[in-house]
Amino acid sequence: MIVPSMTLTEIHHELFKDFCTLKNKLIYCKKDFQRKVLKASHYPLTYSYECYTKVKKNLFNIRFTAIKRSGRKNPSVAVYGLYNRPEGIYAATLSLEEHRTTIYPPHFFKRYRERIENDFVSSNKDIIKRYFATDWGYAFSIINKEIEAVYHSFENKSTDDKVGFVCVTSAGYCFGEAHGDNIFIMKTIVSEDMLFDSQKEVFSNLRKDFIKVSKELYGINIPN
Repeated sequence: MIVPSMTLTEIHHELFKDFCTLKNKLIYCKKDFQRKVLKASHYPLTYSYECYTKVKKNLFNIRFTAIKRSGRKNPSVAVYGLYNRPEGIYAATLSLEEHRTTIYPPHFFKRYRERIENDFVSSNKDIIKRYFATDWGYAFSIINKEIEAVYHSFENKSTDDKVGFVCVTSAGYCFGEAHGDNIFIMKTIVSEDMLFDSQKEVFSNLRKDFIKVSKELYGINIPN
């Protein structure tokens, strides 16, 4: 169970440790997904499963994707968990092979609701689910002064509030901060439409990389 007193490192270890208890459930979900792939007529095929751990009752969402029929044997797997703190609901994606955690605070989804979805009615959990339903990873770059200025122009925060990287996703451009080698915090998101033409040029190569990776790994065509 995630408690407010936990550090980022403790949260990281707790999530991975608890996810490991879903081993049997993961096997069941994978077999069920393989049956769905065999019955499907269009690809790529994606399907998500919500799983609670038995003892600590943590909620994880497990998404399988098969680019084509033969992909059922080794589908890609994306995992995120949810946990609560006094300030709201957090989401954390687990990169299983790299043993990496990316944490999305409530403020990130507040901005996603305002700037991307323009939806002030849906619950926070629905907003989070909607974000990850179209999340196909990201291409990122280390921050420079020009990109950091873009971040501050939208967040209106003190220059002491630092960001370490920017990344492009299917939803928009995200700014974040690294904590060590395997913990990342996504601080906020802006849409393509919010950028001035001069700012778009800064991110153009990053978006091209993301489009290429999305096509190669998932068979997903992201609009230019």
